Amino acid sequence: MQLNVSRAAVADILDVLARHNPGVPKAALKGKSKVVAAVAAATVGLSEEQQRRILAYEKVLGKTMESVVADLGGEHPDELIRVEADKIVEISQGEGLGDLLDESEGRRRLEAIAAPVRLEDWAGPVAGPSEIERKFGTRRSTLHEWQKRGAVIGLLRGERKHVFPLAQFVDGRPIEGMSEIVRVIGNPRAAWQWLVQSKPSIGGAPLERLKKGHVSQVVEAAERDFG
Repeated sequence: MQLNVSRAAVADILDVLARHNPGVPKAALKGKSKVVAAVAAATVGLSEEQQRRILAYEKVLGKTMESVVADLGGEHPDELIRVEADKIVEISQGEGLGDLLDESEGRRRLEAIAAPVRLEDWAGPVAGPSEIERKFGTRRSTLHEWQKRGAVIGLLRGERKHVFPLAQFVDGRPIEGMSEIVRVIGNPRAAWQWLVQSKPSIGGAPLERLKKGHVSQVVEAAERDFG
């Protein structure tokens, strides 16, 4: 059995909607009438057994249809994936968040499951100011000025000592664009973690993209992630 969804049928549905919604302009209901006609046509194609199953969920049927229509409206038709389901999809809701913990209890629980990791294991080779000076000839005052401007990233080791990941230097100088990244992200530790992790959307690790001169691309990615 097929339902007539011709222009005349859509016009009739429009008249019904306009009659029951006198405060809504008819022009605003025009598109809605086509949606109603399409849904009605799909429903008529169901067997009586399928219709009975749907009506068993009558209380949530309206919200289910709202969700389906909203999903269709938010996607491009070419990007939709057809999923065959032999049962009606039920909308469920989780139990929500648990009890809010105070800071001390939260730290205690984290310490119970956290495993210590060496700085070099995630940051790569690092060096202090003295080694940087021996390796690159960079004075401590210059290194301090770079760090102050965000041109290089210093990671705190212990309570006061800073070390510097060597991968951020090219020929003894900071990589161009580092200060913009530090400005966007704010926290030097978080910035370095972000820089060395692979990011497929820009074609690799942000640090490597900076080395290849793609400064604006990396800055834009940082702004999307942290802005």
